[in-house]
Amino acid sequence: MDVRPSVAWFARSVSMIPTPTPASHTALAGRSDSGQGTRRSVLLPLVALAAPMLLGQAGLVLLQLTDTLMLGHGEHGGAVPLAGAALAGNFVMFAIYFAYGSIGAVAPRISQAFGAGDDRGVGVAARAGVVLGLLVGLLIAVALTAVTPLLGTLGQPPEVVAVSGSYLLLVAWSMPAALLTLVLGQTAESINRPWPVVAVMVGAVILNAGLNWLLIFGNFGCPAMGLQGAGWATLAARWLQAAVLLAWLCQSRHTQRYRFWSVDGGLWPMVQDLFGQGLPVAAQDVLEGGSFAAGSLMLGWVGTTAMAANQVTLGIASLAWMFPISLSMATSIRVAHAVGAGDMPTARRTGIAAILLGATLMAACAIVYTTSGLWLARLFTNDDTVAQLAGTLVTIVGIYQISDAIQSVSLGALRGLVDNRVPMIANAICYWLLSIPTVYLLAFTAGWGAAGVWLGYLPWMILTGLFFLWRFLKITSTP
Repeated sequence: MDVRPSVAWFARSVSMIPTPTPASHTALAGRSDSGQGTRRSVLLPLVALAAPMLLGQAGLVLLQLTDTLMLGHGEHGGAVPLAGAALAGNFVMFAIYFAYGSIGAVAPRISQAFGAGDDRGVGVAARAGVVLGLLVGLLIAVALTAVTPLLGTLGQPPEVVAVSGSYLLLVAWSMPAALLTLVLGQTAESINRPWPVVAVMVGAVILNAGLNWLLIFGNFGCPAMGLQGAGWATLAARWLQAAVLLAWLCQSRHTQRYRFWSVDGGLWPMVQDLFGQGLPVAAQDVLEGGSFAAGSLMLGWVGTTAMAANQVTLGIASLAWMFPISLSMATSIRVAHAVGAGDMPTARRTGIAAILLGATLMAACAIVYTTSGLWLARLFTNDDTVAQLAGTLVTIVGIYQISDAIQSVSLGALRGLVDNRVPMIANAICYWLLSIPTVYLLAFTAGWGAAGVWLGYLPWMILTGLFFLWRFLKITSTP
């Protein structure tokens, strides 16, 4: 579901991209489209990369979706556990956006090294990314632990606060594993080895579902822990997933030449460099994701039902969001491959093809959501009041789909170009100066409640997506 440096850093980064030579184009064979010139030549490799990334994103979505689905039913489920997950999720959302942005320079750096045929550069960037991911994950775990005692001071329903604290702590200490998994997965995807990532993710989803069944409901003699049980399941699944993926990446015969396990004296400078590049990415992501988290916190002022309905809506919406997110990541990698080979026309064709594909896919999702909102909501909860409100919100989500695809994929293309500062400023204006006041006015002044929160972001998201598209076309245009 993505800005980083100053203009000076951007110019320096572009100057570091390898100049295309016969050798570098030979190294790129099978990795990037070196001037093939047709939409098909960029679309097929893009889809080939995006498809397994989509399955990987599906695994991430299914981890969250399984929690929401199980918490919405049974004796230990219902509106309060769903709302508790939503409250904790607001803080986790802030953390995840900062975390993903902080390591946002890792995948482009690996992709550019891979595109230039620099095996050593791939290994160094990957090792630095692992260190950076673990450090940022630990920082987030400590920060979320410190925030947990403050949940009761935010005007949220007391019964929701009572169940969310322990869940937030467990999810907090799964974050180092989540970021390690993300870096390792991006490394594999950036060198065109995405399928093992998918296989490990499937195993994590199955483990999480099984542990949820045991620990939420107390099956097979386990304690019935409700929301806290979902937290323990997430913690265990994430750490095991990270360990398995790390073992594969270090031992696979397909990755031996990158020497991921070796010690490099330049590791720490690379970590610092990647973090310096990623920090503006984190700022951009926090501006966007933090705005949505702030809107979700406002739902707590509406009531427990609104929070529970929002959690159901987010779970359902994530099924569609994984398409533009996966396509955005694949676009960033493919554009970076082309830039690494010095082939800007292919970078442009790749971005245009991806944006058109994303808009088409999300148009289909929009039809489903706008016509089936209530039916989808009732799959996730047996509380009819929650389901009715969630059904309305899902219908609103359907209206988002095409604009969300244009925004996400265009931003992914810009990140492949390492163009980051202007999108960061655009997000600050869109999501805070414009969206938050609009959300408050519609939700409380106009009295639209939860529907007003979701509708308040829509016009500014459309505007931002069109701006990102225009900027990508402008940067990649030939004189």
